[in-house]
Amino acid sequence: MTKIFPLIVSTLGLALLACGDNRALPDAGAPIDAPAGPPRAVVVAGDFVAGHPGVLSTLDPATRMVTPNVGPALAVGADPILRHFGGELFIINRVDGNNITILDDQTLALKEQLGTGAGSNPQDVAVRGQKLYVATFGGTGLLVLTRGSAAPVAIDLSADDPDGKPNCNSVYLVGNDAYVSCGLLDNADMFKPRGPGKVYVIDTTTNAIKTSLTLGHANPFGVFEQVPAAAPSGAGDLLMPTVVFADGTGCVERITTGAAPSAPGCLITNTDLGGYASRIAFQIDKEGALLWVAAPTTFPKSDLRAYDMSINSLWAGPLNAANQAIGDLALCPGGELVIADTTMNANGLRVYSGAAELTKAVQPIGLPPSSSHGLVCY
Repeated sequence: MTKIFPLIVSTLGLALLACGDNRALPDAGAPIDAPAGPPRAVVVAGDFVAGHPGVLSTLDPATRMVTPNVGPALAVGADPILRHFGGELFIINRVDGNNITILDDQTLALKEQLGTGAGSNPQDVAVRGQKLYVATFGGTGLLVLTRGSAAPVAIDLSADDPDGKPNCNSVYLVGNDAYVSCGLLDNADMFKPRGPGKVYVIDTTTNAIKTSLTLGHANPFGVFEQVPAAAPSGAGDLLMPTVVFADGTGCVERITTGAAPSAPGCLITNTDLGGYASRIAFQIDKEGALLWVAAPTTFPKSDLRAYDMSINSLWAGPLNAANQAIGDLALCPGGELVIADTTMNANGLRVYSGAAELTKAVQPIGLPPSSSHGLVCY
């Protein structure tokens, strides 16, 4: 297949390294989203330079207008991603940030910032009540933080990785179980995969490992998303992109949840996408059931693709214009698809309705949108 994103490390800096929004099926224990105001998209971005502040900007999906740089000072670091749970935004500041910053999703006011420890490189967060479960790339696996406390609890998932750092990239709560994906990379050899990635299932009532699953491919890269209950098939499954950047192999892998978790294989292969899935989002309504995919191909190209979940078929060809590079996306409550266009010197947000673009030009946000999960809409 075509070699995918050969310059990905230079593009994303230290982030491999840096590798979430769960509106349809929120993490168990988190309050269900009930926005008090009109729909809006929120985007975070950084420049990958240690110590530099990032930006948080908003977009009104109806008017398609951006309000740039409206986040609290020091809330966004040089390498952020974003999750939305309940009435709160959770900014995961990776690499040199090493913290989870929590904002009110309506006022954008700072509510709390919790450190994850020097060198921990947090990658994702899942939330239940006052507990935050944080997947770490530089730690021993999973951290459990308690709001209002500075005393994290570590859950060691390093038994399968000789260097003691399993390079975990995502966490998702299903019932009392935390699903944690880890790359098991060789930290001394340019983060070379040691073999297929793993998913560990943790009983959060005891913090014990219930089981582990071996993925079909190496290097889980991104964050878990859960197939909504209304989907025609696979409801409740978790999806995880995988990619080996040396040759582009991988796929969007399925993980079944419940009493007997399993890793049954691929939903869509990277060969079919012509790239890998940097971000996925579900749109399930009376018109059908689609999986939207941002798929980087050969640098700097990145495409918008659509997969019909009703007939398990990928739509032909990219849906975006050839001069656009689709790095991130999020679906809004009104059905608008907000897209981060990472095109050099012409980057920002665009709004689509299905395959039709509504914006007449890209809307800058203050910095190039650089995260693969830096965008949510609610």
